Amino acid sequence: MCEKCVSEDFQTIVERLGSAGTFLVLTHARPDGDGLGTMAALVAAGRAAGKTAHMLVSDSVPPRYKFLFDTERPARADDFAKLADESDLIVIVDTCAFAQLDGLTDALRARRNKIIVIDHHATADDVGSVQWIDTSAAAVGVMAGEIIESLDWPVDDHIAEALFAAVASDTGWFRFSNTDPRALRSAAGLIERGAQPDLIYNRIYQSDRPERLRLLQRALAGMELRCQNRLAVMTIHKSDFDAAGARANETENFINETLRIKTVEVAVLLVEGPDCVRVSLRSREMIDVASIAARFGGGGHARAAGLRTEENLETAKQQLINACLEKLI
Repeated sequence: MCEKCVSEDFQTIVERLGSAGTFLVLTHARPDGDGLGTMAALVAAGRAAGKTAHMLVSDSVPPRYKFLFDTERPARADDFAKLADESDLIVIVDTCAFAQLDGLTDALRARRNKIIVIDHHATADDVGSVQWIDTSAAAVGVMAGEIIESLDWPVDDHIAEALFAAVASDTGWFRFSNTDPRALRSAAGLIERGAQPDLIYNRIYQSDRPERLRLLQRALAGMELRCQNRLAVMTIHKSDFDAAGARANETENFINETLRIKTVEVAVLLVEGPDCVRVSLRSREMIDVASIAARFGGGGHARAAGLRTEENLETAKQQLINACLEKLI
């Protein structure tokens, strides 16, 4: 067990999950593999241990991750109050920021005493009564695996698969700089318990609809390179979704395509939505993009961050370009 796992917050979370008869797990808006895999694993392991467990996603689950939930559909934001009040404990995973918990801020604040948070991002609000935030963890799936181990909850092949999807997706299939011995030990243990990396990879990364690739094609066609090709900027307009026939949840990992260019140090992806512009930021080594995101109310990791803004697309784009150029020049 890692040193972080003997922290007071860790122990308190283990105790509260162990004593809860009913709990609700939710993750951030625009859910990714880490948040969804962790949520699915905690719920399945809790049920296997005799608990009543529910899960909630404020957005739709991206098609590539639906295999994590079999035939069950997670509850939506409209169901939060009822499920939260029926639960002894509310578990928030992979975020500790109200901005990423769409439309639930007031409802969460009213129930703070029964909320625990499991997260690995540096950006943190006062969301829960107990918050285990371990920025050294490669994925929140690693942390959840350690909690499940401490509780001695059962881990079958489905739970192992969900946790492996969480860890693998947040480490870029063990390519990103956050890949460390702790993450690899976690992955090895999950494979021993039934996770099959080749099948999981196929489900996540080799099951796209043609429309998603058409959207990527449009995004790459409009890519701009600035600052001697050190800054890459991609924009996706609402009209691009219509033209490609793509869905709003089909842009995950688009930003990483720009980092295939050797000279690119910072990448920015702006996606125009019906009520805001979503921005993703990535960097290689020297630039802390979380500090850039924080200037606009966002946050994340030093190498991967994000934000939302109500500015129009062109204004947001210029603001982000200027902020990145300040770091690059």
